[in-house]
Amino acid sequence: MKLYQLFLCGLLNIVGLTAARAQCPTSPPSEQARFRFFDVETKQEITDRFLCVGKRIRIVDASNPRLVSGQVFYQWQASVACRGFTDTTSFYTPTTAGPIVLTVNINQNQTGGGSSGLLVAYPAFEVKTSPPPTFSLVSCTPGAVQVTITDPTYDRYTVQVGSGPAVAATRNTTTTYPVPAGSPSTVTVAGYYVAATLCSNTATQSFTPPALAQAAQFQRLSLNGTTAQLTFAGLQAGYQYSLQLRDASAPGGYRTLTALSAAASTYSLPNATVPGCYRLLQTDACQPSVTNLPSNELCTVALTATAQNNQNLLTWTTDQAGPFEMVRDGQVVAQLPAGTTRYADAAVTCGTSYTYRVRATGGGLSESGEVRATAVSTDAPPAPVLLASYTLRNQVELSVSGPASGSLQYTYLRDAATLATTTARSLRDSTQATPARACYTATVRDACGNTSAPSAAVCPVVLTAESTIPEGTTVRLTWTALGAPTPAMPVTYRLLTLAPDNTVLNARVVTLPTTLDQPTADQQVLRYRIEATGGGLPAPSYSNVATVARRLQVVIPNAFSPNGDGQNDVFGVKGRFLGPFLLVVVDRSGQEVFRATDRSQTWDGRIGGRLPVPATYVWRFEATDATGQRTVDHGTVTILR
Repeated sequence: MKLYQLFLCGLLNIVGLTAARAQCPTSPPSEQARFRFFDVETKQEITDRFLCVGKRIRIVDASNPRLVSGQVFYQWQASVACRGFTDTTSFYTPTTAGPIVLTVNINQNQTGGGSSGLLVAYPAFEVKTSPPPTFSLVSCTPGAVQVTITDPTYDRYTVQVGSGPAVAATRNTTTTYPVPAGSPSTVTVAGYYVAATLCSNTATQSFTPPALAQAAQFQRLSLNGTTAQLTFAGLQAGYQYSLQLRDASAPGGYRTLTALSAAASTYSLPNATVPGCYRLLQTDACQPSVTNLPSNELCTVALTATAQNNQNLLTWTTDQAGPFEMVRDGQVVAQLPAGTTRYADAAVTCGTSYTYRVRATGGGLSESGEVRATAVSTDAPPAPVLLASYTLRNQVELSVSGPASGSLQYTYLRDAATLATTTARSLRDSTQATPARACYTATVRDACGNTSAPSAAVCPVVLTAESTIPEGTTVRLTWTALGAPTPAMPVTYRLLTLAPDNTVLNARVVTLPTTLDQPTADQQVLRYRIEATGGGLPAPSYSNVATVARRLQVVIPNAFSPNGDGQNDVFGVKGRFLGPFLLVVVDRSGQEVFRATDRSQTWDGRIGGRLPVPATYVWRFEATDATGQRTVDHGTVTILR
């Protein structure tokens, strides 16, 4: 028995049943213990030593004579199995790649496994994986597709486009294939092993054929410093794009700068060539020579600005024909024809900084970088137009009209003496205590240090008013003539009568420097003002407000007879210019019997509803007039029968 075991171990070493030395005696397949192997899916017999992960196989007894099925046990593992036989299933599905050994235990004396019985070990199988092969594809010009097999698993591959034939292919080689007319837009790649013929798999990808090529639109080129911001539209998926610079030394006259994605709509190009012309070139992803379609061309614009006397001169160079737009401070100030290379901006103010861009607008828009110029001038600015007018508070307010700029300084003068120098376009003369004849001028100094001539002098009207009689029923008004900026032009005067709140009650044209007014208003303080227009004034000039205060007049009777005869039946206050007042009547004992605060309140002599009783009573009157003057008076009143 020991000699027999030594013989079997030596035999196993000779035929190489496993990579590892078996730890138990086994026999090779023989006529009395032989098995065949079949692929369940294809029913094809497996004659080589290769199995496939996931592919089920069937073990068929080929012994002579046939073995009893219930006494045959199978075990699959990486080396020869010596024990643990429990599986009588004749089907097996590999799950992992690598070598695997089938050991069969033919146990004719018992129904269980163990190590008793005849052990038959088959030479090791090699289990192969069969994943779907990996590949990439690019859809090209209608009618072609580009395929690159990236899969590392199989020994050989085929490529089938749509319903076309499958053709052999090589991994890591990019190949362009025709797409059969009317065929599905799919690519199927199959992978095979040379030896393991049952181990194969396929993978399918769909693709979308690109649309017919149309030239991209190069919409805008805008410079910002040395960087060009590009904007474009109409780029089509499935095509390749490159940004090119016109270069006479390059093949075809253009040099490629960078590739662009078909999904892009903008691109920032650093260190742009100025001047220089750019375009987009559209090519087929697979066959560049088949589709080679350029976009329109846009050229950079190099702009310079030079400040000259009273103008900023703009010059530019570009290969773009135009026409052009000149943009100042973000606003278009000029439309210029094609071929223009310069523009003089004379609408400038000395000392003011302006920013400029020039745009070429033909066949897309190309915009230069921004340049800045500060206007200069040696010319004196024009004299300002001055208006001098009294306010309702009797202060002279000066204002100038003309171009406004924070860099201008105004000097205001009264009778040739400087009042103030300021950037404000208005000034109130608060140094004049009472209205008096005065003449005002102004000068303006620009940011370049040039000072204008003085403005024309303006001498506002000064008005005086006085009552001609003590009752104030006639008022004499006298005013000085306006010192107008243009003396040769006529001046019109209007006399304005004002209410206490300064609204105009009446206005009439007056032609002489003196006039009389007979006021009708029940107004204690009369208020007047002269309005002067014409004479080259930019707006009306007003005089001071002149006032006449009329004396308060109060009449309080000393007797009345409340007998119903319609004459002197009531006691009350009468007079002119009466405002709020207080009238109190008391009897001899000091008891208040009547009170009034306006002229509509009168006393009929009754006390507590009782009929009037003839007697003498004492009254007290208090009032404050419109000028603030307080009046206090007292007296007696007698009730008569």
